[in-house]
Amino acid sequence: MRLTSMISATRKRFAAALCMLGAVFAAPAAAQAQEALQLNPLPIESIARLPAIQGVTLSPDGKHLAALVASPDHRWPVISVWNLETGAPPVWIPSATMRPRAVSFLGNDRLLFLADQPFTYGNYQGFTVQAIVTDLDGRNFTDPFRVRGALASEAARDSERFGFNFSVLQDGSVQDPNRYLLTRTNLNNFTTEVLSLDARTMRTERVARAGDDESFILADEVTGELMVKQTANFENNAWYVHLEIRNRATDAWERHPDLSYPIRERFTINPLGFLEEDRNKLYFSINRGSNFAQIRVYDIVTRTWEPEAAFASPEFDIVDVIGGRDPETRQLTGPIGFVMDGPGRTQTFQDAQWAPIMAALRRQFPGRDVTFVERRSRLNLALIAVEGPRYPTQYYLIRNGRELTSLGNSMPWVNPEQMGNTTFVRYTTRDGVQLPAFVTLPPGYDRARHGRIPVVVHPHGGPWSRDFLGWDSSGWTQFMATRGYAVIQPQYRGSDGWGMDIWKAGDQQWGLRMSDDDDDAGMYLVNEGIGDRNRMAIFGYSYGGWAAIAATVRPQSPYRCALAGAGVASLTRIQNEWGDSRIQRELQGWTVDGMNPMANVENAHIPLMMYHGSHDRQADTVHSREFYAAMRAAGKPVVYHEIETMWHQLPWWPEWHRETLGYIQDWFAGPNCFGGQAATAPAANSSGY
Repeated sequence: MRLTSMISATRKRFAAALCMLGAVFAAPAAAQAQEALQLNPLPIESIARLPAIQGVTLSPDGKHLAALVASPDHRWPVISVWNLETGAPPVWIPSATMRPRAVSFLGNDRLLFLADQPFTYGNYQGFTVQAIVTDLDGRNFTDPFRVRGALASEAARDSERFGFNFSVLQDGSVQDPNRYLLTRTNLNNFTTEVLSLDARTMRTERVARAGDDESFILADEVTGELMVKQTANFENNAWYVHLEIRNRATDAWERHPDLSYPIRERFTINPLGFLEEDRNKLYFSINRGSNFAQIRVYDIVTRTWEPEAAFASPEFDIVDVIGGRDPETRQLTGPIGFVMDGPGRTQTFQDAQWAPIMAALRRQFPGRDVTFVERRSRLNLALIAVEGPRYPTQYYLIRNGRELTSLGNSMPWVNPEQMGNTTFVRYTTRDGVQLPAFVTLPPGYDRARHGRIPVVVHPHGGPWSRDFLGWDSSGWTQFMATRGYAVIQPQYRGSDGWGMDIWKAGDQQWGLRMSDDDDDAGMYLVNEGIGDRNRMAIFGYSYGGWAAIAATVRPQSPYRCALAGAGVASLTRIQNEWGDSRIQRELQGWTVDGMNPMANVENAHIPLMMYHGSHDRQADTVHSREFYAAMRAAGKPVVYHEIETMWHQLPWWPEWHRETLGYIQDWFAGPNCFGGQAATAPAANSSGY
């Protein structure tokens, strides 16, 4: 997850100015009758059901595709494999006990899939991630990472029963495309090791074992050697992050001071890969010395930076280079472009092969993001994903730069023409800071014809996170917009990904300036003549749930009602919980401070609905339980729903989606919020409940 009583004269003048602006915009609306919006609400089931297709991937030789598909006969997604040469019906590989979360090719003849294995430990219920290998017809399964033989001590077997988390560090190298590197984290003691897997023999061996406060983060694309690791050390009365690089001549790990920083500074210094022409030069996405991350080149022998950035933007982060290793030709292919986190995450190609293809695709899919998921340069073959705020992800195969074949839509039951438009805006806060935001309006909405409509301010979780201009995987944005609400997603101070200045400005501002930013986002829509000042609500999940809870007790809160999903309510409890991790406490714990809702329950003045999963240990369920009890004891308007066995993060089970979306729908439409409330209803900060 990531001013109470004193309001200055400046803030009062600002509030008065907002009222004047609202009156200016409202005047034309009073002169003529407004049309009613013709609504076609996005059904709950359209969001709750499993995606029809997701996680599509292409074999190295380009002959097969694999993906996760939904089937009415199976609770979990089914692994599906297509033969692109024969066009035969796909092979389905279902699981009755594990939920596949990702699938990739292990060479050309096998699949490696990661699956969520349910487990219960004490009062905690969740998933561990298991790594399973199967052939392409799904007849032979193996778990090559299971502890065996003399090494299988009783302690090791107990740890294995408790579970591991797996992730793929590298899928082969130029010298040995069949050698895969995976990281395995023991959930019993949280030790991490790097394992190599031979895709031909299925033999595994441990390559390295991370020590305390250490992780391996990069291997050489040519040799497959581990080359970069990150460590955290306490020194000079502070925690520092260091990057260590393997010396190719001596095989020793060496610390590079220019790649070190105090953990409180939380710089991005992210190694991406070595240059094709010089294996001693390394690409980094780095923001030390700049507000936004740039791509810089670092020489690991001379320990110097090239003077100019390889890729940079004056207003957005550049997070990656496009290139790497073509698995079919076993050649390095880059850099040929970069990835930028603007309003959306976009790829920009600068080569002769893919740049014109990307340009043609963007003309074909205006208003949507086109992403090359995988490329096969020699075959002139690529797998792409296309999505936008109104368009769930659609997968295509493109051959010869022009032959486009649809592979499937993740949500074919959603009609984009019935979804609301989303735009990227910047708004100015009461103290003059300009912040990004996303605004989604109901389908067909026209300000002149429809006038002012209800507003939902929808802050994201984190808070060290951000929103993107794309399809909302939670479904909440379109769910609300298609019900007639204007939705604004403020990228408040404390949001990550909009520059270091905005990120750090949220430190120790929980419930203070961070919440001011949410309120000002709602007033932005009022000042634009879109939002109804008397029909504003706030809804968020995780940190966004915190923001909704905080809004109920903040003075001059502009909302008619609040809705908090999996929110936290006690700053004291959060601060105490950082004690289990000394590094997390130094990295983020000290930034969590401000106004404590639990200590201000007596000031609550707007109705609040909360919901929380009973098995949420990330934003612990106890926050909602205790705040609900405190609100009830103080006679404040509050409703609470606890969703049995639900945990914090996606993927949520369909039944949890159905239940929570029903609560959201009923709350906004009900008497405590927008239901039956005319434009003349009392303002949200009045005392009428």
